[in-house]
Amino acid sequence: MGRPMPADRQHHAATSDGRVKRAFRCLRHGLFGVRPQASVGGGLLATVVMSLLASVVPLIYHGLLEGGLILIGNLLLWPCLLAGVHRRGWRWSTLVLMAALGINLSASVVSAVYYDSRYGLAFALSSLDTSRSESMAMLFKFPLALIVPPGFFLLALSLANRHGAGLARSRWARRSGVMFVGWMLMLLAGSWQWGRASVPLPITMLAVSPGWNLATTSHAWWEKERFKALMADDYDFGKVTRSPRIPDDAVFVLVIGESQRRDQLSLYGYPRPTTPNLDARREQLVVFDQAIAPAPQTVLAVPMLASLTDPRTFSPRYLDANLIALANQAGFHTEWLSRQGLDISSEHTWITAIARRADIAKTIMSDYDDGLLDALDEALARDVKGPRLIVLHLYGSHPPASLQYPEALRYFLTPDSTKPLTDAYDDSIRFTDQVLEGVFQRLEGHPAGVLYLSDHGLEHDPLNDAYVHGGDRPSQAPYRIPLWLWQAGQGPNPTREMTRLRAHADEPFASFDLPYLASDWMGIHFSGNKPCLSPWSACYQPRARHPVLDQLGRLNFFESLPSDYLARPLAPGAEELEEAVQATTRLLENPGFMPEKGTEFAVPGKIPGAGVTPSDVSAPIMLSPPSLPSETLKD
Repeated sequence: MGRPMPADRQHHAATSDGRVKRAFRCLRHGLFGVRPQASVGGGLLATVVMSLLASVVPLIYHGLLEGGLILIGNLLLWPCLLAGVHRRGWRWSTLVLMAALGINLSASVVSAVYYDSRYGLAFALSSLDTSRSESMAMLFKFPLALIVPPGFFLLALSLANRHGAGLARSRWARRSGVMFVGWMLMLLAGSWQWGRASVPLPITMLAVSPGWNLATTSHAWWEKERFKALMADDYDFGKVTRSPRIPDDAVFVLVIGESQRRDQLSLYGYPRPTTPNLDARREQLVVFDQAIAPAPQTVLAVPMLASLTDPRTFSPRYLDANLIALANQAGFHTEWLSRQGLDISSEHTWITAIARRADIAKTIMSDYDDGLLDALDEALARDVKGPRLIVLHLYGSHPPASLQYPEALRYFLTPDSTKPLTDAYDDSIRFTDQVLEGVFQRLEGHPAGVLYLSDHGLEHDPLNDAYVHGGDRPSQAPYRIPLWLWQAGQGPNPTREMTRLRAHADEPFASFDLPYLASDWMGIHFSGNKPCLSPWSACYQPRARHPVLDQLGRLNFFESLPSDYLARPLAPGAEELEEAVQATTRLLENPGFMPEKGTEFAVPGKIPGAGVTPSDVSAPIMLSPPSLPSETLKD
């Protein structure tokens, strides 16, 4: 038996336990103790606190007008919520709504803190389409997503318990509820008058309500459900022919990379050796120096580079006119092998819907992209008729980059790294280079070729050494991508020699024109083809301007965007507030000065080239373009 604890130690332990219990009771009473005699004034003050807390992010990132509408809705809603906690019939529904508003706020906080952007359509689609493993990785990277919802809910519950009883006894809550319903009806009427006809009215109304992110998520869900019926039939490309010079054993491999910034590949002059294998094969490659992605998010970029749509005509209804369907009609055997983590056989996303058009579509459940090499071996060993088109969809350098390659292959990332995120990102590019070398080695000896491009790049915040997807105010950086072509021997299409292609490799190229370049490479001709969009064509001319979408689905032009992350304009609300402060300062300094109608104050410190913001030149994503892609001029 053990020796009994001395009496003084027993007393000390009991005293410590008592202190902890008393502190816990005080904390519980202070946070959640109900005060039946709470005043109305305290409840109104709690209303203002919660309304401002819930609205501060949209006020900054949505603009003062849209954020102001959200603030008004919160000011009308929160008296009802604070009072509802004290009404038995409404308590549980009130608590559920408080929790939902915390999750709603969390989406905006994460987008603002980590992306310096509002929560948009691309983010919502990515959230709905993500896999369990990717979700866990993103939660590990964004801990605020776990902290904000319970923190907001506990604060709201505490204020309701301490100050909501006064509102429950008064008529404030009932009147506020009636006014909130009236306010929402006014927003619905405004949505009918000024909203987008292609989006259901309730979604437009919710965009300026206290649950503003519910509108974005509902829009994304609506698009997913709407898309299920759009891929029921194959798109008819009309007369489709294949060049007789294409041998039956030809292998065309399209590799879609993920989140690679062109300027961090040593192939493009980066001082670190991030692509040693590509560097060694430099003379075998046709390297495009100025390839431009159509969007800074995978969920928007990949559908455009794989189909005949572009940023000006982008619509899910036209994604059935894609490269896989075209190759099928031309008599190719097609395969889509993906490491993106989605079950192609069951998920209905814009990307997987295109992938499922292939004769064989598989998700490769491996830890890293080198698992695709075994899948490629299996694909090459299959006995098929006709030439092959094999798409390899990598996970590449998707954040967090440190999870995209084996720890044993770390090269730049060391325990004493001063910029660990950059080192990890460079290591992920180096690992992709190793995977691509494995692809080359498997294709040598075949009439084969590899066309590689990244879906998009990433923004790099040098102050925090952070790599994030482009948001609602992107710079040019996430649109600058690597693109190159490699062929074994004479390649799979002997008629497509490299001289003409090399002549245009240093000119800008829009990656949404990839289907025309790829079909030309594969010797496919079809009705509605635009040969002049392929750099192999004698009539090819590079585009003067390159339309792109931001993560909200708004149209911009690459040439009008700021050059890098630090040169981007302020968030809309912050910019409006800064202009108001500047105008007020001028007026106070010179009370007699009154600006003429239509003039603008010059705002000191504005970044050259950043004066055109996305809202100035953009339009909402067009869900119902007026014509089919083959009927719409792309220039």
